[in-house]
Amino acid sequence: MLGALLAQDVQMTREGAWWVRTETGTIAASAVKPLKVVTRGNVVIRGGHIDQVQYRLIERVRARTEKDAHMTLRGSVVNTEFRGKVTTLVVAPAAANNVLTQVEVTVPRAIPGLMVSTQLGDVEAYDLDSSVHADTTAGQIRCDRIGGFVEGNTGGGEIHIGRVAGAVRCVSAAGSIIVDNAGGEANCQTAGGEIQVHDAAGPVTLSTEGGNIQVDRAASSVEAHTGLGLIEIAQAGGMVLADTRSGAIEVGSARGVKCQSAAGTIRVKTLSGPLKLETSMGSILAELLSGARIQDASLVAGSGDITVMIPSNLALSLVARNEAGANARIVSDFSELRPKTFAPARPQLVYEGSINGGGPRVTIDTGGGIIYVRKLK
Repeated sequence: MLGALLAQDVQMTREGAWWVRTETGTIAASAVKPLKVVTRGNVVIRGGHIDQVQYRLIERVRARTEKDAHMTLRGSVVNTEFRGKVTTLVVAPAAANNVLTQVEVTVPRAIPGLMVSTQLGDVEAYDLDSSVHADTTAGQIRCDRIGGFVEGNTGGGEIHIGRVAGAVRCVSAAGSIIVDNAGGEANCQTAGGEIQVHDAAGPVTLSTEGGNIQVDRAASSVEAHTGLGLIEIAQAGGMVLADTRSGAIEVGSARGVKCQSAAGTIRVKTLSGPLKLETSMGSILAELLSGARIQDASLVAGSGDITVMIPSNLALSLVARNEAGANARIVSDFSELRPKTFAPARPQLVYEGSINGGGPRVTIDTGGGIIYVRKLK
């Protein structure tokens, strides 16, 4: 059903060449349920130590006289709808193209939930104990100091998420996505833009058609996909899966790594789990960290050098194959790794050996480059 606002006040003032219409109102505390805000234009939501919902509609228009401004802005309508367990605040500002609109809403911090839907405008939400769902057809989304989860969807604009206690799920049709701190999983997708996740307590899944991906710290697994860009993952507490059609991949620390680049260098440090690295054009640098407990590993470069750095006390069974023809080279710091002779019909250089008695199988293969097997003291 429809319900009137508890109180309303309308004022018209002049600011230079602009006439500014401001409408304010409140919703009674008894009506405060999960809140949905539906409007057109920019929306700013703030949590406060109050027991009611307060709104302010600000409309700006260039007009010669106050009467002209009233004529342009007279179509503005604000009402509330109480349906089931949700209170909906519907703000329909003047539809004229020359009107600039912003809706500011202050709600109780502990409001059970917040949903925002706007056309052609930005969405901002701050200082809430509950979850936030924000949708805009074309605009930015900014949320910070949120006690629940955040879901954000924009048809074209940047998404910036600050500190969130729960999960983060974001989709942008064309814009970058930044997540400062997610208390749960982080799942972000954009059709064109960079993605940055500074800290996430849960699994991270990121995808962009054209842009770099950066993860500073993830307590769990990381999955990253980019069509054109660099992937940088500084620290992951779980498995890392990463692929790019054009760009480098760098993993500072992880518990298992599977990376694939069509054209770019791969640099990886890992402590445990499987290791599978592949690049069609580019070099590979893999460092097994001290105390590593890896599973079987495969490093393949279609054209490029491969360097593997192995702790001196790590037990591995290693096969290195260089198919660069007459100029093939394999350089090893381990005496256990020795050349194996093949028939002239298949010109390639192969070294095999069991380091420290042997262990998980590591296969290294390049079609054009030098293989280096280095010993870490």
